[in-house]
Amino acid sequence: MKQAEFSDSVVEVKFGAWCLNIKRQIISDGTVEKELEPLLYKILSYLILNQNMIITRENLIEDVWCQTYVDDNAINRAISELRKILKSPQQSELVVKTHYRKGYSFVPSVEFIGSEYQNLPIDNLNKPDVIKKAKPVINKTRLRAFLLLLLVSILLISFIWPVKNREVKTTYKDYQEEVLSMKDGTHSFLVLSPNEKNLAFIVSKNEGLESYLINKDLITGREKVLFKIGYELTPVGWSYNNSDIIYRQNSGKKDCQVFIIDSNFIGEAKHLFDCNNLPFFGEGVNNTNFVYSKLGYRNRDELAVLMNRNLITGEEYQISSPNLNSYGDKFLAHIEDKNKVVFERHQFGFSELYIADTEGGAQTHLYTTKNRIWSLNYDQKSNSLLWYDNVDNILYQYSLVSQKLLQKVSMQGVSGYSTTLPLSPSEMLATQYPYTRHIYQLSLDALNLENIAPENINTFNAQNTNNGYIYYLLNDAQIKRLAVLDTATGTVSIKSNIIDFSIMKVSSDGEELLALKNNVIDIRDTAELSLKDTITVDGNIVNVEYLNNKNIGYILRGDTATSNTAYLYDRATKKSMLLPISNPVWFEQLSTSKFIFLSAQNKLQIFDSWNNLITHEFELNSVLYKHSFALNDNKLFHSDGSNIYLYDLNLGFKANAELIYTLKVGLITQLSYAKELGTLAFTTITINNNKLVKAIEVPK
Repeated sequence: MKQAEFSDSVVEVKFGAWCLNIKRQIISDGTVEKELEPLLYKILSYLILNQNMIITRENLIEDVWCQTYVDDNAINRAISELRKILKSPQQSELVVKTHYRKGYSFVPSVEFIGSEYQNLPIDNLNKPDVIKKAKPVINKTRLRAFLLLLLVSILLISFIWPVKNREVKTTYKDYQEEVLSMKDGTHSFLVLSPNEKNLAFIVSKNEGLESYLINKDLITGREKVLFKIGYELTPVGWSYNNSDIIYRQNSGKKDCQVFIIDSNFIGEAKHLFDCNNLPFFGEGVNNTNFVYSKLGYRNRDELAVLMNRNLITGEEYQISSPNLNSYGDKFLAHIEDKNKVVFERHQFGFSELYIADTEGGAQTHLYTTKNRIWSLNYDQKSNSLLWYDNVDNILYQYSLVSQKLLQKVSMQGVSGYSTTLPLSPSEMLATQYPYTRHIYQLSLDALNLENIAPENINTFNAQNTNNGYIYYLLNDAQIKRLAVLDTATGTVSIKSNIIDFSIMKVSSDGEELLALKNNVIDIRDTAELSLKDTITVDGNIVNVEYLNNKNIGYILRGDTATSNTAYLYDRATKKSMLLPISNPVWFEQLSTSKFIFLSAQNKLQIFDSWNNLITHEFELNSVLYKHSFALNDNKLFHSDGSNIYLYDLNLGFKANAELIYTLKVGLITQLSYAKELGTLAFTTITINNNKLVKAIEVPK
């Protein structure tokens, strides 16, 4: 690692026409004074301190951004911005030189000014002091004392280390709910103002076709309402000074715009920029800049990246670098007094909590969890982060001082929640869980839709089979169960009262199922759930499918930008074979040598393994919720969350997508096709009315 910070003895640095003030982080040419943003100051300091070297992009990523990967565009923008600031009528010579395919170097000569106004040679700053001394005589008493101190230190470390890393036990506390809003409709999208005095949220009706943006004063209870006919409104975030609300409005697939308006909804809203149809969040980090999650990164609809946008000029730059084999980065909170942003990196199968400065530097991983972190709040009093896991119903508190969990609280006596905002360890704003899951069966001949799931159960992952049975998972009091529905009689039987997997695939004949658990695939029969085989892999599994002859295809999530890998597990040899498919997120087998897969760039592609080339490519419509696929007998069904399309590949690989059904109510989460029955089974989510509440800890 190269030197990145000035010595404490340096107060100013002179180079060319400029003088850099270390403490104030400004540059002056005697006429003009310019303040440097923290990231630009850090880059300039780094170049100065390593002026006799060519600084590579890898050096900048490691020593300035302090990350493992930074997008090239982010580096280019930062260097370009630094060059703009260093331009001056008095400074005509080049300051930062680009070395083609190598990196950058600092050109002007440098003079360091010390705290007592003496000139400090640069060699003294870049090299440790070397002082020759006589060889000391070893003092045995001191040696024994040193060894004793070393032994005590080792014992302390052996005690403190397990204490620090010990799993925090869950405590149980009673809470009661106070209703803050019970308007007719669905309450959602809670966004707290930076001073925590106001709450922006929406109430939607008629399946989201009618939505009201509400600003609620949490002290007085007064509310201001914004409504636009024909538009769906959702809050994105607040301005830095708490006076404005930034919101998103859309009226169709391609009509999505972001506006800013006075928080009292007085006057005209100002258009900021266009967006896509998926919701996102952000917050003003100063009087001009806004940090938010931008979807569509690298042409992937569901992949988000953190951006820092100047709301006056419209210029923005990337401040995070998610790997392409993930869902990207979701903005969670801005910590004003630390100039930090907190965000979730949503990986396949788990989530990671990160903190970074508002320019993207000093990115630090804090915590990893198996469930999503949908929202989070900073508690200034305890200098900790608070979030609620609405799967396990646990309130987490994470200390930024010790960088570890402080407590996990199981909140007793509360409703199921969809969105939450903890105000403190004892108070939390929340909306009651409004979603209901259903299983539908669609007859492809008559296009008749039938709701076949029992009412009032939380069902998911429905699997259609040719023998007339539909297997599905259900959540019952936080316990996952495996059930099977006989479509002929409508009867349901529970195959297992408790299971330890959330993703499964059932073979088309209904005789087997694949149970996915992190890096393990269990192959079980459906009659007794007895274990037939186990596939253990080195990595996290993104997707698993039955292929031809009941062989198994699976995808491993990679750690770099293009490293998802696909494998075919041969049941006869019990060996896995790597397939030369580039960065897939889903794939299936069409024939012995042909595969169809969804790339990370949201393109369907036909891959010929015999000739090792992609023969055909299909453009997909923009996703409305998530992409789902089902393939059987060369008929590929695709859903974007609302519509179901058919690619009949029996007609050739140039077949166009045929729209066969549009769901009027709810969102499609997953598809399954039974060829012999001519039916599609799919799971949906529908939205019901709910309430906005405050959960308050009951004093003992």
